[in-house]
Amino acid sequence: MIITLSGITGTGKSFFKNVIVKELGVKNLIIVTTRAKRKNEIKGIDKEFVTDEQFEELKIKNEILVDFEFLGSKYAYKKKDLNSEENQVTEVHYSTIYQFKENAKDVFSIYMLPSDFKRAKSELKKRGLPKDVEKKRIQEMKEHIERFSKDKDLQNQFDYIFVNDYTEASQKQLIKVVKERLRECINV
Repeated sequence: MIITLSGITGTGKSFFKNVIVKELGVKNLIIVTTRAKRKNEIKGIDKEFVTDEQFEELKIKNEILVDFEFLGSKYAYKKKDLNSEENQVTEVHYSTIYQFKENAKDVFSIYMLPSDFKRAKSELKKRGLPKDVEKKRIQEMKEHIERFSKDKDLQNQFDYIFVNDYTEASQKQLIKVVKERLRECINV
């Protein structure tokens, strides 16, 4: 099963992905990207960082699926990872959930909402991104929330809507839901 985490920037997707990996022993599904590596990211663990040329070569070799662009960078998932029998977790941009579900088998999709938009903005600001990038991300956050709140078809693509209030109780709730879903998959 592949667990997907979607939602606006600053809602805790990376945090929860790491918690699911650590507490439930689920493998991190690594996304390929041309985006620059952030300070705390580890190449090959968090993401596979490639050049534009390497990305295009992977496309030509038909090794990647679900490729998209976001804020000037390219992203994709490797075909072999989407067809794996292992339990995996990854972050998926909400606009690509349709394509992701078409190309991956057994997906449990989670959409994460912040209990407080200001807190999500605060989490974004902690990343220390260049001001122009931060501004684009905040604008994307607003557009994202607006689209998700109005688009029932998009909402229906998600198996579980989770509101993160940034507390330990919230963390335990999401882990409980994922654990139950993993258990269901074993019993099927």
